[in-house]
Formats: sequence, structure tokens, C-alpha cells
Amino acid sequence: MRRGARAVFLFVFVPTFFSLFFLPCAVAAEMETRRYDVVVVGAGSGGCSAAIQAARMGVSVALAERSDWVGGQMTGAAVSTMDDKTMTRTGIYNEFITRVRDFYDRYGRNVNVCYWGNDTIAFEPWAGQRILLDMIRETEKIDLYLKATPLSVKKTGDKITSAVFKIDGKEVMLSAKVFIDATEHGDFIPLTGARYRSGNSLFPSGEKYESIIQDITYPAVIKKYPDGLPPRLRVTVPPPRYNEYIFYFRSIVRPDGDTWPGNYPFNVPTHNAYRAMPDPAGSALVLGGEAYTWPFITKTAINWANDYPGNDYPFYHEKTRALSIAFLENADYRREIEREAMLKTLCFIYYMQTELGMSDWSVDDRQGFGTWFSNDWQEWDVLDERYAPILSLFPPFPYVRESRRIVGITTMTIDDVKRDPALKRTLTSIPEAIALGEYPTDIHGKTDDHFLEADLGETKDKLPNDWQGDGGLFQIPLGVLIPEKIDGLLAAEKNISVSRVVNGSTRLQPVTMLTGQAAGAVAALAVQNGVEPRALPALEVQDALWRAKTSLSIYKFEDVPPYSVSWGGVQAAVNYGYMEPVLEDYFGAFEPMHWAEVRDMFRKVFGARGTPKKSAFEVVTLKAFSDWLNEVYADNPKIVREITVTLNDDKPLTKGKLADVILELQLAELKIEKRNTK
Repeated sequence: MRRGARAVFLFVFVPTFFSLFFLPCAVAAEMETRRYDVVVVGAGSGGCSAAIQAARMGVSVALAERSDWVGGQMTGAAVSTMDDKTMTRTGIYNEFITRVRDFYDRYGRNVNVCYWGNDTIAFEPWAGQRILLDMIRETEKIDLYLKATPLSVKKTGDKITSAVFKIDGKEVMLSAKVFIDATEHGDFIPLTGARYRSGNSLFPSGEKYESIIQDITYPAVIKKYPDGLPPRLRVTVPPPRYNEYIFYFRSIVRPDGDTWPGNYPFNVPTHNAYRAMPDPAGSALVLGGEAYTWPFITKTAINWANDYPGNDYPFYHEKTRALSIAFLENADYRREIEREAMLKTLCFIYYMQTELGMSDWSVDDRQGFGTWFSNDWQEWDVLDERYAPILSLFPPFPYVRESRRIVGITTMTIDDVKRDPALKRTLTSIPEAIALGEYPTDIHGKTDDHFLEADLGETKDKLPNDWQGDGGLFQIPLGVLIPEKIDGLLAAEKNISVSRVVNGSTRLQPVTMLTGQAAGAVAALAVQNGVEPRALPALEVQDALWRAKTSLSIYKFEDVPPYSVSWGGVQAAVNYGYMEPVLEDYFGAFEPMHWAEVRDMFRKVFGARGTPKKSAFEVVTLKAFSDWLNEVYADNPKIVREITVTLNDDKPLTKGKLADVILELQLAELKIEKRNTK
């Protein structure tokens, strides 16, 4: 039990068929304080990953979410078709999608139903949330707080020590050694005093809301009702503003449109296949890459023609046809924009039911939505009550592509995500990488120079011209998670330190889960080592991620799979550049090493220490290598004793084993240095 508390149980209700959480609470006359090692603000894709990773590393975690949904953009915003180009299926993201596949296997349904491809991943929002809740519960170290809004932050100097949250109408103080902002809008950052970017403006410095961010979208999960559409789910009259949107809708999808890959407008099966979801109640086999199966899709999401404001409709920013950063900075404006985005999607449903021949389709009534909404649309006088049965089944909040972004120790720019189209990766490795990204630089909105960050050297002419050819692996460095000055704070989700352009590549679900996992590892290690996140060696963070089978390398070697004993060592070797692969996809892990190669590796990593007095071209045996290490570290034998790799026979020392030993030596030196410092 936490200090100063007497145990009671708080029932936090998760809608419909989800679980109940029993949280230890305290009751006191004054504001209650609950103490944790780590507080994660925002239970979206990045926040859940951060909380799970930190908890798995043994620290206590509070996960505070302002809505009543877990999963953020993946579930609560219904973007449940993964923007996954297949090369970042690693770490906690890979674990999550593996559980998704296993879940639908029980229904005899495949998950590769979306994006017109056969290697894609989709799920229903309720299923994604259920899987995340299971992963959270299994840690036994996470207290989940729903409907929890951060109000203020307490600091000692530049160090955050606690924050006040409103939880179910009551103000509660949560204290922690590290806080992580993983909210959908970066709403915790302004409370901390940390500098951040909003659009292309820097805060806090009193800017007016003249900058812009990417469009938002208010998706809706829709399904075909085989027994006929319930009357309450039919849009019987054109919603307000329908006539302003109809021509754009027709330019995107029409009954006589083209099939993908083709030209706008596309036909209805192509539209439905874009964001298709598995349907346990469906009866036909759907394969995303097989067009002949698309007419059998019975569940999908509206997330194509309904970006808001969208280039079709200059409603709120007439000079630029773009969304002002007031959406992030002004609560009233945000509410207004969310309502308008919701209305645009309602208009598309009317178009769908009346012009697209989808008269038996409407919002899905089995997702568990409807108990909480971020925009209080029920109080909006533009909509009358006849639309309520439909709007009440919308997701609780929209898909927000661009949030506030901290100014970190490192800020990624477009030059950091330029990828070679043939190699499908960046040309150089980042030593301090803590996550991978793969998506193209996908910006929903204006990219003219005056909307980009001039202080970062961003210009429109640097953007790739070929969206389809822009993918491939890039690395995300540790410094983007850590604010330039404020201690006790990390960023995750879309709030990391990147330019607007790079945000177009890092805002997707696989990346936010992986950067969230990294933030969780950083937070746990900072707590366990009694230091601030900025004081952690990158290698220590990377080791924790490699142990979780997270790839951080732009290379994928056939001879070093994730279950290889040399996995971490090889990742370190290529990231830090002290070993070169034999081929693009072959490291040469089983090749025998010669003394000349051992000498060169040690010089690159440790300096001139311990040059072997051996024949340069003699093959090194494990025993000879072990004897030599004992000589090198004769003045500090504890380092060699930390090594777990077996080095006691006459087999050759291989390249993979050498990489593994070098990593263990580096970590052993860090560990002993830490002990000596204490």
C-alpha cells in the first residue's frame, strides 16, 4: 500500500463487454496523493506501450487517460487499419499484432483485409482495446485511470515532481519520478513549462494562432446490416452543410468509379477495402489484395473523403484552407472543429446511404462507443435530435495527426528520414537509435515553405516527390524523447521532438507504439538508476529494448534473427559502426574471426587498449580469446566476470559472438562505473 493511504477500491468502468479495474485509492480530507515511479499521461498507442514496457521492467506505473477508451488513435479514434509497411513489425508492436491475429483466428477470420494488400493488419476498435487491456492487466503493476484530465504540474526548479489530475470529478495528486506525455494533442506539455512546437511556431512565447497543423479526421466504423437497416440508423434528411461537401464526395467515390489501382473517383468496393476490418459476423472470405473479394466486405471505416477541413472546404481558415493551431491551443476552438469534423462524416453517411447504393449500411452498433465524447456534440444546436442515434455510435474522439511536439535534446528533420529508394532505408545508421520508422512523409494539408519550420531548415523542395517510393527504414534517436531542459519528463506518441514534415512519418501506429516502448524503457531505467533520463547512456536503453526483441537497426540479416543469441550484439555493432555486414541482408555471424579483426574491433570501441600479440591472420579460438581478455582486464577482472557468453573451448570465435562479447563488455563497464559512482 502506498504511503499515507488506506485501501479502498475504485471501480473504473470500461464500456460494454470490457473488464473492471480495481484500483487502490486513498480517502482524505485534503487532496489525496498517490505515489508512483512513473506516470504516463494518455493511454493511446504510445502511452499503453510506455506503461507496459515500464511495468515489465519492474516499476510502478499510473496510466491516466482523459477519455473512457484505451488505445487512442488505434481504437478510440477508430483508425484500426495499421499503417504498417511490414518492416517495423518488432518489439511491443509486433507482440500486439500477433495477439490481434490470434484473436481473429478464434473466429476463423483473417486480418489482412485492408489497404488493397495481402500483408496488411486490421481489427475492430473493441478488439484492439480488449487486447491492450489484457496486456496492461498482465503486468500487475499498472493502475489505469480513465476520465482523468491533468490540471497542473508541481516542479522543484526544472524538475517535475507531481501533477494534479481531475479523476471522476475529484482532484488527485499523482507524484512520480518520471512523467510521460503520450496524449493525443500533447496537452500535458504546456503545464510543464517545456518549450514545444505547435505547427511551425515555438511556445511558450505568446504567438497568435496563425500557424497550421495537418487536417484531422472523424472516422466512423460502419457495417452492412444483413437483415435490413434499423430505421434509427438511417439518415433521413441531408445534414447541415451537405451541399458544401457533396461534390467533393463525388470526386472521391462513385458507384461507377474506378478500381484500385486506378484514378479518382473510385468505386464502392475499393472505398470499402481501403479501411476494411475483420467481421466475426460475416460469412465470406475477404483478402485485401484480391479485388474479387472486396464486394463481400461487411465492415469498414469512413476515413478517406472526410479529412477536416480538407482542401475541399475552406471553412475555418479561408486564406490557407488549413487547420489553425488554435485547435491545439484553444479548448473552445478544438471543440468546434471536432463537431464540424463529426458533421462532415455524418454527411458522408447520408451520401453513402443515398448515392452509393449502401442503403443497408450505417454505423456499427457493436463497438462499445457512446458513453463519452470529447466534443459534447449533444449540446451543439446545429444538430437536432434525429441524428443522435447515429452520432452516439461514433468514436469518442477524432483522429488527430499532428500534436504539440517538445523541443528535445535532438530534433529530427527531413534529412533524417531520407531513404534510398533501392535499399529501402537510410544510408547511415544512428548510433543512439531507440526505435524504427518506415512510413513515407505523409502530410495531410499544406506544405508551403511558410508553413514549415524555417529555423530547422525545412523547405518544400526537400519533400519527396514520389509518395509510393518514399518508404523504407529510418531510425529515431533517444534525444527526441527528452526535453532540452525540463527533468522528470519524456515525450511519446506524436509529441516527440520532430519537425512537421517528419511528424508525417512518425505519427503512425507502429511508430508510436515503438517510441512509446522506448519512452517506457527510459523511464524505468531512470527510476532504477536514480538519475534523470538525460543522464542515461543510450546503450543501456538499447540493451533493454534488444532484450525485448525490438529491432533498432536499418538492416535485417537473415543469419541473425531476433531469437539469435547475438541479436543485441549485432544490432549494436552495425548501429555504432564498428562492424560491417558482408551483404545487405547477411551479417556473416558464423564467420571465424582472425586476430587482426579482433584488434580492429577493440580499437574502434575501446581505443588502443590490449592490442593482441598474436599473428594477425591466425583464427581466434574461444579459449585464446578468453585468455587474452583476462590479460586486457587484469587490473579490473570484475568486467570479464560480468560476461555471460561461454568462452572456454577450442571452437573458433565467430563474428556474431565477438559482437555479443563487445556489447557485454561495454555494458559491464557501464555497470561498474555506476557502482563506483555510487
